Amino acid sequence: MPRPFRFGVSLLDSAPAAEWRAKCRRAEEIGYDVILVPDHLGMPAPFPALVAAAAATERPRLGTFVLNAGFRNSALLAREVATTDALTDGRLELGLGTGYVQAEHDRAGLPFGSPRARVDHLRHTVEELGRLLDTKVSLLLGGNGRRMLRLTAEHADIAAFTGACLVPGNTEGKLVPTP
Repeated sequence: MPRPFRFGVSLLDSAPAAEWRAKCRRAEEIGYDVILVPDHLGMPAPFPALVAAAAATERPRLGTFVLNAGFRNSALLAREVATTDALTDGRLELGLGTGYVQAEHDRAGLPFGSPRARVDHLRHTVEELGRLLDTKVSLLLGGNGRRMLRLTAEHADIAAFTGACLVPGNTEGKLVPTP
């Protein structure tokens, strides 16, 4: 079944509250369908930013692009997702990924793990959220590789691809276009 093509914008800086609200309203005015917030240390926390975006807008969906599953406990994440979905009047789209910036894990004191371990953790997170959440939110999975594509096909409503790969040996998340 064909689905409508949508456009999203990823807003990186929440800035002062008035400026954040203005950015969100502008995104809505020019027709964006989804307002997205990334999940990197040093950037605004995604869930409060999305709740503020909901207060400033009426129509756009609101999403994470994408949450680093390695930063979160599944039960606590389920609570955040349910609360954010309720406070955004059901407009939440949950984007999840494995996390790819080793330096952020190191700064947070969290294990980075191998790609296999990170995909396994993401699978566990997705399955636990399915079990724990009373509400159904649209799930976006972002990543590359066969195991991620399989996980996306099994569970996701939306697929996201980076079109890039990590610079070998770089722990700061520097990406280059996929050859």
